[in-house]
Amino acid sequence: MRTIRLAVAGLGVVGSETVRLLRSRRESLCRRLGARLELAAVCDRRAPAAARRLGLPASVRRLTDPARLAALPGVDAVVELLGGLGAPRRLILDCLRRGRGVVTANKRLLAHSWDELRRAAAQGGGRLHFEASVAGGIPILKALDLSLAGDRIEAVYGILNGTTNFILTRMAEGLEPAAALRRAQELGLAEKNPTLDLSGQDTADKVSILASLVTGAWLRPDQVRTQGIQEIGLEDMVFAETALGRRVKLLGVARFPAHDGREPRVEAFVGPALVPIEHPLAAVQDEFNAVLVRAASAGDLMFYGRGAGAGPAASAVLGDILALGRELLSGAAPAAQRSGPAPRLCDSDCAFYLRLGALDRPGVLSAVTAALGRLGISIATINQPGGCDPKSVPIILTTHRTSPGTFGRALRDILALPNVSRRHTVMRLLP
Repeated sequence: MRTIRLAVAGLGVVGSETVRLLRSRRESLCRRLGARLELAAVCDRRAPAAARRLGLPASVRRLTDPARLAALPGVDAVVELLGGLGAPRRLILDCLRRGRGVVTANKRLLAHSWDELRRAAAQGGGRLHFEASVAGGIPILKALDLSLAGDRIEAVYGILNGTTNFILTRMAEGLEPAAALRRAQELGLAEKNPTLDLSGQDTADKVSILASLVTGAWLRPDQVRTQGIQEIGLEDMVFAETALGRRVKLLGVARFPAHDGREPRVEAFVGPALVPIEHPLAAVQDEFNAVLVRAASAGDLMFYGRGAGAGPAASAVLGDILALGRELLSGAAPAAQRSGPAPRLCDSDCAFYLRLGALDRPGVLSAVTAALGRLGISIATINQPGGCDPKSVPIILTTHRTSPGTFGRALRDILALPNVSRRHTVMRLLP
């Protein structure tokens, strides 16, 4: 029976769980693959100590420099679970150019080096698998790339960050934002520095991967219009549910409008959105992720599960290892990498929610509505709930559908008004 020899780079939470599962499920994996999976080497800054902790036999090589892995004799595939951009990028590029298979969960690297990685794989004959990079154990990437390959994907809507979804869930229960963040950190759901999560950048990286996979053309993360949850307050959560029948969720969205030419069109954004309570995404709570795919023929498909944690991520990594193993056993040439022209960015109209703070002066409300009216934006609802500061009046309004660009111009005019606070909250209303 043939043996496929693996090297695992990175023995953190996910890497350690991947190694543990490779060893504990050795027999079942062998039966499913029709070949033995052998752990040949591990690499980590503290590789000797981590190997002892994991109970690895002396036959497993311990390395501390990932640069050595690509040329290590007798290794068929490298599993990169280091995280970050520098060393992982060099390792993966070197492996792909040498024709070596790679499995990675590194969403930042994929999002920021998509074209470079694809070119290296095409030039060297390497194979790249990355299911665990988006939504943890949810098999969304293989579904888009393989199961729905014959369909036309119209849109992907996702709750793709478990940290922010946990925080918003606690806020909906009445917990202040800072307290909700502390709770997430205590449970290990949020990093000590949660900026990438709270700012929406982590979600934007995942939207970049999803859109690039669907179109075959790299959508850079900086092309994804991105807004975080830092300005969301308890008053927004309460008003959304009681007055509008909606819940606040941080969504990553990629839409793919039909087009006649070769140039794909993509609308991509990340931001807090007001989701109707009856919508399936509104029911996703705590650290769970969910992805709703809208396909032309298959219709709406919902994928749901834990988006983070050692178990879900290691499960996706093992799935990629098996898929890569089958490709290596078949001896077939790697599939040609789809590529296409750079996508043309576009926007579609939507309704908006806006909460402002204003001094309690005559004419302030009329000045706000006039700024919207000048740009042809129609107001759907307007409210002035009571506030704690007698000198400041909160204004909460929703609009009818308008273009994001037009709404942005109106908002700049509103925030320039002398009696309006610069602090504000904006959210889209999901249809």
